[in-house]
Amino acid sequence: MLSLSPLLTEYIQNGTLVCPLCLSRLKVHNEQLLCDHPGCSHATAGVPTIQEKIPILVDFNRSILNRQKLLGTGGESLIPRTGNKYDRVKDFFWGDGGKTKKNLVQFVDSIQKYPDKKSTVLIIGGGAIGHGAHGLYDAKNINILSFDIYASPNTDFIADGHSLPIADNSIDGIWIQAVLEHVMYPQRVVSEIHRVLSNGGVVYAETPFLQHVHEGPYDFTRFTESGHRLLFKDFKLLDSGFLTGIGTVLLWNIRYMAWGVTRSRKMAILVAMLFGWVRFFDHLVPDSFNVDTASGVYFLGRKAPDHTFSDMDIVAHYKGFQRK
Repeated sequence: MLSLSPLLTEYIQNGTLVCPLCLSRLKVHNEQLLCDHPGCSHATAGVPTIQEKIPILVDFNRSILNRQKLLGTGGESLIPRTGNKYDRVKDFFWGDGGKTKKNLVQFVDSIQKYPDKKSTVLIIGGGAIGHGAHGLYDAKNINILSFDIYASPNTDFIADGHSLPIADNSIDGIWIQAVLEHVMYPQRVVSEIHRVLSNGGVVYAETPFLQHVHEGPYDFTRFTESGHRLLFKDFKLLDSGFLTGIGTVLLWNIRYMAWGVTRSRKMAILVAMLFGWVRFFDHLVPDSFNVDTASGVYFLGRKAPDHTFSDMDIVAHYKGFQRK
């Protein structure tokens, strides 16, 4: 028996959540989630669901996701995941997410507020709560729609970021943290973000620069701070910069070196703990140096109809220590 959450039902009824195949409205009929367009295959077959409550809103003809595997495993992740139970270990290696927490406040403050309804924030890759992002779930006057490519307690629906099952101009804010390195075509994902954001809507993204491969075969891309800005060239800049700098990069190197030498992940963690102090080099070098040697970078921007950005603008944007 179909048992969608009240929030998910609301966004289906108001037309925000749409058919992944043709972007037409969805409807619940005879315990099925159906497309309202008579020519669409989902008009009769219906949208598949996990546990009768998590819709799989994926166009499998345009995705590497596999329908049979998703249904057969109950939406199990493609890689082993531990959720958030190792947050203290993460805090040791990468800090407590202080800069993310600060940026989150700016993100929430930048979102369009309405007197008679809550703003809508879409979390792309929200299967697990991002490092330093817990406060987003406590923000007032915000409804959160969260999706990922696997099922979890935080997943409202399953989707592929390359083809968002979201109506045009319908979202007030988008949070995409540690995701763009794991998609095959980041430009396509960012184009989809631009499409579904309302005019004046804001996007916040965090993406690695100098980090080693993680999540194995599902890790594809890295961005400099300037390259990250260029990726979001269609958005008006509100803020951008580095998250963690050269000391954190050094700790990544130590950890992975120990992992390679000992062939033991646990031993690598122990060795890295002995060198946790090197993270403080992040605070001993100038910010401009950390921009060029960052472990990760961030971007906060707004969809603005009158925004323009030229090739020369990206050269002028450069914030690193090699400025002339």
